[in-house]
Amino acid sequence: MRNLRVTLVELPATVDGRLEGRMAKDIYSLMRLPARGVPLLEAICREAGYADTVTLDPLYNRVPGRLDADDWRRLAETDVLGVSAITRTANQSFELAERVRALNPRVKILIGGPHSTALPDESLQFGDVVVTHEGDQTLPVVLERLGDDFENPDLHDVQGVCYRSPSGQNVYSPDRPYLTTAQLSALPFPAYSPRVKKGITHNVVNTSRGCPYECEFCSVIENFGRGFRFLDDDATVALIRHTIAMNGKPIFFGDDIFAADRKRTTRLLERLLFEGVRMPRWFAQVRVEAAQDRELLKLMKRANCTMVCIGLESVNEETLKLYHKHATLEKNRQAIAAFNEVGIRVHGMFVLGSDADTPQTIADTLDFARAARLSTAQFFALTAVPGPPLTRRLAEEKRIIAWGEWQLFDAQHAVVCPLQMSPLDLQEGIFRISREFYSVSEAFRQLLHGSHRWFNFAIRLQGKLLTRRIERDNEQFVVALEKFEEARGEVAAELDRLVAQGRTVLRDLAVGFEDRQTRARAYLQQLSAQLDATYARLQLELVPYGHALREMAGKMLERHFQSLLNEPPSATPSR
Repeated sequence: MRNLRVTLVELPATVDGRLEGRMAKDIYSLMRLPARGVPLLEAICREAGYADTVTLDPLYNRVPGRLDADDWRRLAETDVLGVSAITRTANQSFELAERVRALNPRVKILIGGPHSTALPDESLQFGDVVVTHEGDQTLPVVLERLGDDFENPDLHDVQGVCYRSPSGQNVYSPDRPYLTTAQLSALPFPAYSPRVKKGITHNVVNTSRGCPYECEFCSVIENFGRGFRFLDDDATVALIRHTIAMNGKPIFFGDDIFAADRKRTTRLLERLLFEGVRMPRWFAQVRVEAAQDRELLKLMKRANCTMVCIGLESVNEETLKLYHKHATLEKNRQAIAAFNEVGIRVHGMFVLGSDADTPQTIADTLDFARAARLSTAQFFALTAVPGPPLTRRLAEEKRIIAWGEWQLFDAQHAVVCPLQMSPLDLQEGIFRISREFYSVSEAFRQLLHGSHRWFNFAIRLQGKLLTRRIERDNEQFVVALEKFEEARGEVAAELDRLVAQGRTVLRDLAVGFEDRQTRARAYLQQLSAQLDATYARLQLELVPYGHALREMAGKMLERHFQSLLNEPPSATPSR
């Protein structure tokens, strides 16, 4: 039946991960952008014949971020609830699903987005179906099956879904192939409500998906594939024209790398200029390689590009290698200078906390951001969002400290233990350089040079207020890290004692290799028991993230002991 009532929701991030919590802030809070996923899915559902499809975007309600009475009435009466979640919005999305289920027991709940793609089992605790990766083609098929049999839809041959079978088992279908250029180009324009059109400060236009690069911490490949897929030129120009006509507001190109194909980008911008399309101010995400094409940069400026966002990631050359960025510090510096030279501002994004980073790296990052004349900057903490290779490695090494508290996985919280500094060092360092970059003195310094002096002056003052708000929102987390670090110091001291004791015992085992291995493993169990006694004494269950600390210590003890096993025994036993 095509008369299903379909309601789509994409929630804003909140400080505590609760549905009605205080909205979280970041540098993008200086703008109001529409959701990227559900407006397109609404248009797709309508095109498929589901006319009663509505998107709820509480960010633009009378009380920003809160679902209002009309929203709850709609949710109480809807047949299908579709929720799209990224990791930082997962917990409030699950809470919404639970509350709607209690309010409307008959509802079918579909959950999609990057977080659910990475952790489908978790989402199936709250929803009936998980739509993985791209949902553009999957969602209409699921709705069709619900129309055939709402209570027990047949999904056995539907690609790109996970669901619970009648026997209670989780079923995982094969992934759906990613959309081709022709399929992307045939998608309808996203649908926005009048309230959203009025409330946003910038429109979002997406003209491509996917990425061939291999940044270890990034989830783009996990969700959209290893390779670029573009809208064709006609579809791209039509989408841009439609967006400009909608409200004439500035445009953010949401492509992960806007100038990925420089020939295509050049061709599109020249066509827009030739056809007399009056582009509003716009900005986009690019890689530093785009700066090597000076003619492209001039063309972007002529087409009214005012700013680019560049993932510079680090000022530490070793970190750039670890991140697989295929960039160098000098290459980054030259790219910023090239954009500044043609009058395009640069927003630099840094990811701090790699295995090669130290507290000095944090200080060096601030020096670089100032010297390179970045207009704006974001200083992220390395974050282990579910999915990417980095997260799998850090999970194996037991270095993730707040797994499940998804509101903290926003790159503003230190949820990973770096090798050469503590999470507290990383957290406080990021706050410190953010305060110094967005400071009153820095604002006045911007008035002394540059073609964007007044913008840079104003944005420093706005950033100062925003940084202060973010720090206030995260005060409790900093306290938690302080307690965690205090407990980690005590556990580390106990580990050192046990390892030293183990080294003495093992060196005294003047026996054959196999017997030494057997006795060593038995001794490891004894030391593990002693470590458990330390946990009890320190009452780690009362320490924030104490469970993570126990896992880390156990992993470290195992690693230390393995290295001890490789040491040669003493020539003669100790007396």
